[in-house]
Amino acid sequence: MIDVTGLTVRYGKKVALDNLNLQVQDGEHLILMGPNGSGKTTLLKALLGLVGYQGKISLNGKSTANLTRRELAREISYVPQIFSTSYTFTVKEFVSMGLYSITREWWEDDKRIHDTLNDVGIDDLRDKTINTLSGGELQKAIIARALIQDSKYILMDEPTAHLDIKSTQEVLEVVENFKGKGTIIVSHDLNALNKLGGNVLLIKNGQKKFKGVKDDPEFKSKIAETFETTIRETGDYLYFPLA
Repeated sequence: MIDVTGLTVRYGKKVALDNLNLQVQDGEHLILMGPNGSGKTTLLKALLGLVGYQGKISLNGKSTANLTRRELAREISYVPQIFSTSYTFTVKEFVSMGLYSITREWWEDDKRIHDTLNDVGIDDLRDKTINTLSGGELQKAIIARALIQDSKYILMDEPTAHLDIKSTQEVLEVVENFKGKGTIIVSHDLNALNKLGGNVLLIKNGQKKFKGVKDDPEFKSKIAETFETTIRETGDYLYFPLA
């Protein structure tokens, strides 16, 4: 279990997260939503030990502050919102780097690499260089690199941002098939919640506004309040109207 207690993060005078308390159970799927600047990415960075903070973050009762980078990588993997590189790694080489926290001979586990690429549907791209991939293909490669770490939790920062409709559907289908992984997914897109279900956490101005399921009677009013807009539904499908 991830246990966050009194988490506060400041950037100078700006308070990005304000005394946030949160628990994420093993295997739980959590969609993290809130306006721009509400602290969503900061929360992921704090969980990854990439920003300084006050409060406590623990994994199964052990403070993450006491874990080495390799130990933390065995527990949590990360899919960033934006990724770019000038290196011409092949897809196979790029994904194999996710094995670094598990084995010193990370480039040699061809079966595990093949199985993971196959799981996300890009084994046929294994010899292509990552800087020649489409947006959807690259996102699947990044997800494969996170999956191959075999961590208990995967943090994903807007994994469908900038993708076309087909690529968005394919990426969400990959995430839907995660087995036994706890996931925290930052998203502005209600399609992620509609597709993946699970719990949703709403934050605004660095504070938790709601945590629960979309079928909770309070959810529609809380998300409308959080985003300062209206929300509509068609059957079980929720959406923000554009007009």
